[in-house]
Amino acid sequence: MDLNKLSKYCAALAIALASCSRHEPLVLAIAAQQSPSQAFVYLAAELGYFRESGLDVRLEEFPGSAKAMQALLGGSVAVVSGYHEQVAGLDAGAPPVRAFFLMNRSLMVAVAVSPKASRRIETIADLRDATVGVTTLGSATHSYLNRVLRRNGMREADVKPVAIGTASRAVAALERGAVDAGVVSDFTVRVLERSGPVRILADTRTIEGVRETYGSDDYLGAVLFARAGWLAANGDSARRLVRAVARARDWALSRSPDEVVAKLPEPMRAGDAVMLREVMKGALALSAADGKFTARAARVAVEIAAGNRAAEETYTNEFVE
Repeated sequence: MDLNKLSKYCAALAIALASCSRHEPLVLAIAAQQSPSQAFVYLAAELGYFRESGLDVRLEEFPGSAKAMQALLGGSVAVVSGYHEQVAGLDAGAPPVRAFFLMNRSLMVAVAVSPKASRRIETIADLRDATVGVTTLGSATHSYLNRVLRRNGMREADVKPVAIGTASRAVAALERGAVDAGVVSDFTVRVLERSGPVRILADTRTIEGVRETYGSDDYLGAVLFARAGWLAANGDSARRLVRAVARARDWALSRSPDEVVAKLPEPMRAGDAVMLREVMKGALALSAADGKFTARAARVAVEIAAGNRAAEETYTNEFVE
């Protein structure tokens, strides 16, 4: 055989063998795109910690947590960076899902009134028959809205929830008056405040607000979760994920807010850097110190989500080192 042909053949064979041996990337869903509550996962990717942990991770962003859960149950993603209320609120007939790393102690959202609301709204009771925005129907923000309504003697059916997404879409919905109020992030609230005062009806952006809303400081906020079967079969990958995200958390807590913001993905930094810095200060203050779940917090979460699963079936500390 001609040496040139042999060389080309060997090169092609090497490429083919490398392609066959290459692992598919681990698809990690972001339940609320560009949300500060997901900052540690974004940072783990931007700082190269997933790669250094031996993982090929591909982040896939969703406009709301309900869509991310659908993708997980449908098998198109392996892990979700979402919210524990999603896991706690699953029906008993759904496939078992476990949260395996706790990132922070709040949803970091508030119920904000639109500056162009169709009528005067000063209290939660004034939301009766109002249109209220949530990220997506069935999402963690929707669950939070239902919790706030119940705590104020109202029914879920007393308001009309609609999906408004996150970030710029949520801002636009409130600025235009497409909804009377919305369950929105700290970032959205601060953007709205550029044009004037914003009335806040309920708030979880501080530990005091968490206590007022849930009656407890021990709240499970943003978490990593996956189907129990995946965790059983991929324990090493789960540990590596936890290690990378925990490393990103520790890095962020040891740096100034300006340094943290500088390492966030460009789409998150596209707006007001000063405002994003203040948002991140609040988010870092609500971070979970060790990533572990407690039985008491899990019971509170199931109660909040009105779930019918045993609290101990919603989480595991097996993969937290």
